[in-house]
Amino acid sequence: MPVTRLEICNEHLSVDQREALLDAVWEHLRISPGMVTADGNVELALSQCGAGVNAEDAPLVRVGGQDYSNVTPQKLVSLLRRWTR
Repeated sequence: MPVTRLEICNEHLSVDQREALLDAVWEHLRISPGMVTADGNVELALSQCGAGVNAEDAPLVRVGGQDYSNVTPQKLVSLLRRWTR
C-alpha cells in the first residue's frame, strides 16, 4: 500500500495554529513531522507549499496532493479519520 503524504503548509501560519494542528495529528496518529505511522500508511511533513498559497486559505493542509483550506484541528481530525480507516 502506498504511503499517503500529509503536509501542513507553513505559509501564513501562526505558531499557535501550527502547534494546534501538530497536536491534533499527534493525538490521532502518534507521529511528528518527518515520521511515518507504525503501519506505514501516513507520512507527516511541514512544507513550504509555494507562493500560490493565499493568506485566506490558511491553514492549508495537503493530503496526497489534494489541498484542504481553512483547516482547524477538529476538521483535520475528521479528515484523518477518513484516511486512516
